Amino acid sequence: MQVHVRPMREADIPAVEQICLATAAPALRKNARERKNTLLLYNRCYTRTERDFCFVAADETDCAKGYILCAPDYERYLAAFSAKEQKQIRKLSPLRALQSRGALRLQAPFAKEFPAHLHIDLMPDIQGQGVGSLLMQTLKEKLMQSGVPGVFLCVSAGNPRAVSFYRKHGFLVLKDLRGGLCMGCKLNSEK
Repeated sequence: MQVHVRPMREADIPAVEQICLATAAPALRKNARERKNTLLLYNRCYTRTERDFCFVAADETDCAKGYILCAPDYERYLAAFSAKEQKQIRKLSPLRALQSRGALRLQAPFAKEFPAHLHIDLMPDIQGQGVGSLLMQTLKEKLMQSGVPGVFLCVSAGNPRAVSFYRKHGFLVLKDLRGGLCMGCKLNSEK
């Protein structure tokens, strides 16, 4: 399958949401409430507010098969998330709202050195073909062109394949947050 990376378009949002759900852990997609929470937590704020920093890996028919979503300014992302997605999560599950709020606050100290925050997912049929690396390279170039000094993310410590992928792309473990690793990568605009 031939895949190319391009900026995400508004028309890609349904496919991007499908990819998010298809690649999420089973517990995060087991029913309609969990699926909505998953999209609110990991997807919708990026696609709603940060489209200039979102890219898709599209197949021969130009259909999204993977994505990398990024907020270049974590503080701005947190404010936008709190204003909209957090309120919707609270309506679905007050406990999940408290958990997500706590997780986001635990990540906030890293935003000074690593102001950008990302989320990446690929459908299984394009994994292991360098597509994730191409998405990561595209995003890093965009961030460097925009003067962003660093990017971070959180990943499950129980996902060694993902941790290895991030390490390969220059991410270092910043902190272990209750089984999730916060990893950051400094960007050098002179490269």
